[in-house]
Amino acid sequence: MAELIVEQVSKHRQRVLEALTEHTFEHQRQAAERTFEKLNTGSRAVVLAAEMQSGKSGIALALACLQRNSLSDEQICDKQLLKDVLYLVTMADTALLDQAQEDLLPARNAVVSNFIHFRSAIARDFKKHPPKLIIIDECHYGSAKSAIRYREIFNYLEQENLQGKVVFVSATPFSALFSSGEDSILKHNFNTSIVFHKASAEYRGIRQMHRDRQITKIAADQRNFCNDSLMRRQLFQHLEDFDGPGWALIRVPPNNANEAKQICIKAGYSADQVFIIGQSLKGVDENELTSLTEFKRECEAAIEFDDKVIAITVASFRAGINFGQDLKAHLLATWDSTVANIAAVVQANIGRACGYHHNTQAIHFTNLDAISAYSEILAHLEMANTEPDLLAIRSTFESICERYDIQGFDRGLTDIPDPISPQKNDKPVIQQSYEAGDFAVVPLQLHADSFCPNLFTPNAQLQRAAELIRDTLLDDEGPVIKPNRALRGSDKNWIKAQWVNGVTFDDYSNSMSSARFRALHYLRELKDGASVDYETLVNLGGGESVEEKSVYAVIFSVYNLSAQVDKFKRAIDQYEMDDLCRELDLSSDDSVVILFERGKSATSSQDTKPTTTAQSRQSGSSVFD
Repeated sequence: MAELIVEQVSKHRQRVLEALTEHTFEHQRQAAERTFEKLNTGSRAVVLAAEMQSGKSGIALALACLQRNSLSDEQICDKQLLKDVLYLVTMADTALLDQAQEDLLPARNAVVSNFIHFRSAIARDFKKHPPKLIIIDECHYGSAKSAIRYREIFNYLEQENLQGKVVFVSATPFSALFSSGEDSILKHNFNTSIVFHKASAEYRGIRQMHRDRQITKIAADQRNFCNDSLMRRQLFQHLEDFDGPGWALIRVPPNNANEAKQICIKAGYSADQVFIIGQSLKGVDENELTSLTEFKRECEAAIEFDDKVIAITVASFRAGINFGQDLKAHLLATWDSTVANIAAVVQANIGRACGYHHNTQAIHFTNLDAISAYSEILAHLEMANTEPDLLAIRSTFESICERYDIQGFDRGLTDIPDPISPQKNDKPVIQQSYEAGDFAVVPLQLHADSFCPNLFTPNAQLQRAAELIRDTLLDDEGPVIKPNRALRGSDKNWIKAQWVNGVTFDDYSNSMSSARFRALHYLRELKDGASVDYETLVNLGGGESVEEKSVYAVIFSVYNLSAQVDKFKRAIDQYEMDDLCRELDLSSDDSVVILFERGKSATSSQDTKPTTTAQSRQSGSSVFD
């Protein structure tokens, strides 16, 4: 009997070893071992930072194998204990889910699901025992509108699964570390650690492309692909000059997809050489849209017959998609109209081009400042890799952002408190904190003869705020398009207003750097009955305090103009306002305000003075200009 048990143990551990050696690389195993070591030495949560397409799925597979191999001899032979790892795809994307299921198939102990089905996966696949390890892919998307928020994961681990551990994975996980409030990884007593995965020498990523001058900066006035420019002509010339098959990847705003296709056709490509990848795009017939799988098939056929094709994508083209080795090797060029934060740039087209290949001919037209900043960040993470100081890392990130004059990372770095040294003979100062209270969505109806905000909210304070904002938009015999609007006058000081324009409206990254995404995110939270910290919600200016601002107003209007003259899109388009109104279940309007009222207070005793932005670094607020 003892010999049979030994044989069974050996068989199961041999299967784990085979999965590790046959389906992962040494550098992936090393990253997994370092991550698992953190989990075994006091950290219940680990953030794994790994460059785009550098092998995160292989690391996840290795982590699952290490988890299974950590079981005792008795446990590893118990079929009821086989499933003990839950891998969650953050975004509701079936292609990513299918890809993850295929990648993790050799790990027999891993269950693949997504955040939408997080609870049902627990109920269905972990009836006998909870997962010992949860792996969350692309964690910088943890607050997407279709995702379960981080706090639900932490609540589950703190209240229901007391022994479970979690690993967050992303190429750009910085806001997941540094954001304020319930979505922050650092706001919980999990002793969070960070591990940086250094890819092997065969990896070709952003730094390698940068070094070899494969990245071309798109001038600020030439980012719009639909406008004729020297850069666009250079892209088409590069495709024409290349002797052999290949393909190009062009990313444009959703409303420009069809126009971009027509431009490619005018440049000499036939209609069946240009594909729009997406779903339900405005101005594009359904029969003109192509799925990612269909495009891969068309691209492979083009390569086989020495032809060239072009893929046009929009914001819905998600990070994490892997085109595969062969298509990456035949990529000739990418164009990315993204102008916002670092994550939106590096997770997009150029991120899809990274991987283990030797493609040195591709040229990537993109935001070079964002690429340069990200390259510096990676170098810093490598140097600080042994025992990284999270506060020092944050400080470095912020200085890099400032030096390159770019917006922040992911959802925007917000507030991580510096350690406070206790001071002798200092009495604790009572600090006021607040919950968000009532809220309202009010179309401003600037062209109507009368305005009745009471039709949209019974709250008198929010009605008054809407009236004052509407009056400001109608100043100067308006409405007129202008930059630098403000609620001027002491009678309006109680309102904190954010005037959203074309630059800040939406960077198509589904991140907190997008004013539209951020406002809708918190609106949904409050509608769902969640508790939201008012301090986290409101974007304070220098020296302002929460006590002064009883209403936070996010004003979307086609009449708000960005003061940044180098941006090709400075005002919100009406079609974008139409889309926003549909999301808010409103009739179409060119100006809408979302209002959040400061709610009830809660007092806490801390050795700090009342918070103002002069005393607390809140770089996330800089996304509004």
